Amino acid sequence: MKFLFPEFLWAFAVLLIPIVIHLFNFKRYKTHYFSSLQFVKHVDQQTRSTQKLKHILVLISRLLAFIFLVLAFAQPYFSDTDSAALKKETVLAIYIDNSFSMQVRGIEGELLSEARESAQAIIDEAPQGTQFIIGTNEMSGVEQRRISKIDALEKLDKITYSPLTRTLDEIIEWQERAIAKSEGFETEEDDEHSFVQSVILSDFQRHKISKSSKLKLQHFEFHAVQLAPEQRENIYIDSAWFSTPIRKIGLKNEINVSVVNTGSEPLQNVEVTVSIEKFQKSFYIDLPANGKKSTSLTYTDKSKGFKTGQITVADDHVLFDDTYYIAYEVKDHANVLILNGEDAIENVGIVLDLEDYYVVESNKITAITLDNFKGKDLVILNGINELSSGVQNYLTDFYENGGSLSLFPGKTPSISSWNQLLSKVKLPLIGTRISSGTRIKSLNFDDNFIKGALQDRSDELNLPSVSSSFRPIVSNTTNYNTLITMQNGLPLLAYSSGKGNVYMFYSAIHPDWGSFSRDALFSTVVLRMSELSQRTQPIAMTIGDQSVYPIHKKLNQEEVIHLTKEELDFIPQTTERSGVSYISLNQFDKFEQLLAGNYGLSSEEPIGNISLNYSRVESILDYFTEAEVLGIFDKKGATNVVFAEMDSMSSPVSQITIEKPFDYWKLCIVLTLIFVLAEMLLVRFWKS
Repeated sequence: MKFLFPEFLWAFAVLLIPIVIHLFNFKRYKTHYFSSLQFVKHVDQQTRSTQKLKHILVLISRLLAFIFLVLAFAQPYFSDTDSAALKKETVLAIYIDNSFSMQVRGIEGELLSEARESAQAIIDEAPQGTQFIIGTNEMSGVEQRRISKIDALEKLDKITYSPLTRTLDEIIEWQERAIAKSEGFETEEDDEHSFVQSVILSDFQRHKISKSSKLKLQHFEFHAVQLAPEQRENIYIDSAWFSTPIRKIGLKNEINVSVVNTGSEPLQNVEVTVSIEKFQKSFYIDLPANGKKSTSLTYTDKSKGFKTGQITVADDHVLFDDTYYIAYEVKDHANVLILNGEDAIENVGIVLDLEDYYVVESNKITAITLDNFKGKDLVILNGINELSSGVQNYLTDFYENGGSLSLFPGKTPSISSWNQLLSKVKLPLIGTRISSGTRIKSLNFDDNFIKGALQDRSDELNLPSVSSSFRPIVSNTTNYNTLITMQNGLPLLAYSSGKGNVYMFYSAIHPDWGSFSRDALFSTVVLRMSELSQRTQPIAMTIGDQSVYPIHKKLNQEEVIHLTKEELDFIPQTTERSGVSYISLNQFDKFEQLLAGNYGLSSEEPIGNISLNYSRVESILDYFTEAEVLGIFDKKGATNVVFAEMDSMSSPVSQITIEKPFDYWKLCIVLTLIFVLAEMLLVRFWKS
């Protein structure tokens, strides 16, 4: 026999009290005088033996009552019983899904609240000595530790919503790792002293099923408890974006908003509100059933600087996805670097000097360093023939980090060096020089580049001519759009969009090759390239999907970036590549829980703002069926699985049988009461 609380055995010392009372009779006797004691002595001899027996039985009853009362508090158990639950240590792993989809209302409130209450009831019903592993979507190392009943109840009170999303495969594998880590075994044969039960409380939202390995610990007993919502309708802001990347003072901004309705009924007059700084406007839209609708509105920024805002939809069901945060910067200038070669012309710089908005730096291609690229939005190659490997690396890194390139080759370009650069930016290579069919035929008015620069779509435009061009060589790796087409059907000006924009002019802009550089179309093209090449940060980022945020401002090496929001002031990790600083957002899993909202970025002075939004994966209220849940367990190799759906007032405690040993302390309480009652009967009814 062993005891759960052996410290109570010290209470056996109380047994000395009834023994002392029995040995020393403290009763006072009263003297009576009789004329003859002959008959009194006879009666006394007959009753003494009876009284002695009575006193012994009363003493035994008292001692046994005290003994079993002490044992009840010590809670005995037998380690050599045949019961599997007693042979092994009981471990109860409870996993509570605290993703945002658990905000949906169930029968008795939000699903997360129901899950916490159900888990509390399960813990209360568990026998003393059971060890618990309480897991959430955090899946941290701290959650893998075994804890007591009291600590488990305290852990439940601290569980709140998390932006993290976990699949059922991940939950099962995490629980297996938690048990294996705490026990130090890897297979079922290694585990000879633990009986493990797993309770998973979740809505079992439908996620992509991944191919995963089978369970190594086959002894798990799983209880999958699905908490069902009252309704599955939800309205949320899916995304927001600007029609053009340009943010300038006095320029009209067109912002687009995508709103989704997951319900089976169409909705009318759903209110959407856009708030950006002092601008605020509400409008109403109609949403189709199980569909989305995009709408837009225009407004004007009247001042430069950093702007933050939010877009909200009126919905009282699921709240985390009703607001979409945005942030951007209205600039008063753009930085352009012109790299001049042997066949450079002055017209490039003259065109940019027409507007004060552009800050221009000109350098010879042979005298540049990496510092020349820092803080630039656009780099223009002006009449360059030879591109060294170092210059190619500078240009490629600049493009990979969000910069834009405008490529105007010279009259005798090095085909090999130019093609090395073009292949890296996925544009058609240049071939031999051709002189037939090189007159400009048409402009691509369907592209936003031309659409935003020229309002007149007339085919009778007086277009300039080029006398010669380079034949573009198109391959399977190219990905480009044509802006200007020649009569021979080949592109004269093309571009590709990646992290930045790359524009390629398949001719020389030198006057010897035509009148293009002296025409108004040339000025329009150069200004439009510069306009669309402003480096901008993302107006919004999704927590968990995007891990780095670019800062294009030129910073000193000593500057420390702070991420701030109300009382939060955090210094994130910062790396620099090609003059662009990147802050990491992955650290917050270790230090602070990132919440959706607008954050400030600053060092010695304000740097900008970053807007973070929760992933909309949890917004789609679609759930696995019982057969699908059991199928996932089956693929994992779990055979001992019980499924229960909490769609009524019933409690999961009534459907989950927690394996536990026989409660010997209850038997001890019963025996204590029996012997107390026996003592009372002996004293009351056994008369001398």
